[in-house]
Amino acid sequence: MDTGTQPPEAPALQRRLTLGEIGLPTGLGFDAAGAEASFPLPRGVPGLAGRLSLVFELSAPFPGRHAVELRANGRLLASTAFPPGSSRLTLDVALPETDLAETELRLGLRLLGDTDQASATLLPESHLALLLPDPGQLSIAALFSLLPPATQVLLRPGPISATEAAAALRIGLALAASGRQATIASAPPGVALPGRAGTRLWATGAVLVGEGAEAATVRLVNGLPVLSLGGATPERLARLLDSPWRGLALANSLTGGTEAAPAPATPSFLPFTALRGSLAPQETARAAWSLGFHIRDLPPGTQVEAVEVLLRAAPDPAGAPGVATLLLNEVILGSTTLSAEGQGRIALPVPGGALAAENRIEVVLQRATASGPAQLLPGSQLRLGPAGAPRNFLGLPAAFGAGVEVLVDAPGGVLVAEALNPLLWVLRAVVPAAAPLRVRLAEPGTPASPTGPFVAATYEPPSGSDPVLRFDAGRIRLSNQAGRPVLELGGVARALSVQLVNASGHPGLWLRPIGPPPLLPNAAPRLDQGDVALLDGQGVALAWSSAPGPQLRVDYPDAPRPVAWLPLLMAWRPWIVGVLWLVGFVLVVWAFLRPRQA
Repeated sequence: MDTGTQPPEAPALQRRLTLGEIGLPTGLGFDAAGAEASFPLPRGVPGLAGRLSLVFELSAPFPGRHAVELRANGRLLASTAFPPGSSRLTLDVALPETDLAETELRLGLRLLGDTDQASATLLPESHLALLLPDPGQLSIAALFSLLPPATQVLLRPGPISATEAAAALRIGLALAASGRQATIASAPPGVALPGRAGTRLWATGAVLVGEGAEAATVRLVNGLPVLSLGGATPERLARLLDSPWRGLALANSLTGGTEAAPAPATPSFLPFTALRGSLAPQETARAAWSLGFHIRDLPPGTQVEAVEVLLRAAPDPAGAPGVATLLLNEVILGSTTLSAEGQGRIALPVPGGALAAENRIEVVLQRATASGPAQLLPGSQLRLGPAGAPRNFLGLPAAFGAGVEVLVDAPGGVLVAEALNPLLWVLRAVVPAAAPLRVRLAEPGTPASPTGPFVAATYEPPSGSDPVLRFDAGRIRLSNQAGRPVLELGGVARALSVQLVNASGHPGLWLRPIGPPPLLPNAAPRLDQGDVALLDGQGVALAWSSAPGPQLRVDYPDAPRPVAWLPLLMAWRPWIVGVLWLVGFVLVVWAFLRPRQA
């Protein structure tokens, strides 16, 4: 008889998907008309279980009975009333296996009861908890889709190679493109936190670079699944996280490297179906569609030249035509009147300066009545053209899409993992996630010589470049094209300067630290218009366009808008203080010479 004891099974690993991860950081409001939210689900996870933990808040002008109807993928999951006398409702619902087998979980919310002027809000603390009883069975694709919002790219302690640095930056860009906050470090992976009902909470993800044999595989470290990319060329395996290669990552491991994908033909359009947002039909009198894209989302070497919108709506019984309006970044590009058959088309060029780093297209159709469904047709598209040489930060993603060379200062050839974080922060703003990336280590004091489009994180400007931003004795001097100073700044202790430069015919970005690196915010700096910028802990502190003339722009999103007369007032401050002091002195003397009569 076997008297041995089996080791206890580890508690299930819990991964919480919050509303912030699906683009609802402030929650989701809904009423009797209902609203939807979608959670992405991993594929091929054996034994996957899940529970919804939802918190609702009711807003109603009069007391009465209200209830929340909850649907999962169109099927009724629960219908629960708010407790008497309470405006708060908490639901904890287990999900059926059939719903977890889908690629996404679509939640439908609707307010029931006395809904006149009443609404409810799904609060931000709501989440979907996925339980992974055996995380060691995760495929690479499933692991990547489940990595928590905070994920570390981990390298070995001590000096790292250029290939390890390239792999770390590539994986960091892929994580950032998927909405995660990635940092690069040399610390060991963390441990699970205590979760609900005896589970282990997976709060921080990890990707190991340069460990083990040349393979991409899922490993368990401290009971948590981590993605390991190893071998002599881990930067090639990092391509597994780019969209052209994700299909190869369905297995638990993959040995060897991946060859570079053949360069596709340059497309002439980008359909609206490839943008962020929904083209679903709408039946209201005022139908509105909102679609978004980042300038990095465009195919390499292209720029947006025009927008074409195709609409179709049910004809109005009274013959009143609908009016469609096209907006780009809240600027009206044009409008049109639908035909008697309910069809409309808007095709307009995009004016210069209308695009930004993050763009939003809005199509609004206004009809006299809700006469039937209206649809933004899938044939709507962004018309593309070849991008020229970049003249501002917005032109860099097109130049970097086919490949970028990263030059990094490494004294004596020594580079450590943590030194890559400021560089990764800037790369997130201008380099597409799928762009091929190569790292070269440079010796400080020796100008680096790029061989193609580049990003140089060096103290000396790249060889053959003529940057407009100069550094002299701790002061920053901005000069115009004639070499005359435009602005001088002193006392800048913790910042990063970035400027668009051309080195030996290659466009690039020169990144130079000013003192210790600033504390980096979560969001990447918004580099759009301008070719010179100073970055600090708030993002873009100052941006400047060197051509056609000097234009300065101060951008502190969290600070009050600057007052136009404040700089002038500060410039005259010594004179104002002196005059006020003199007036006060005269009044005191006058009071002593003319005492008040009793």
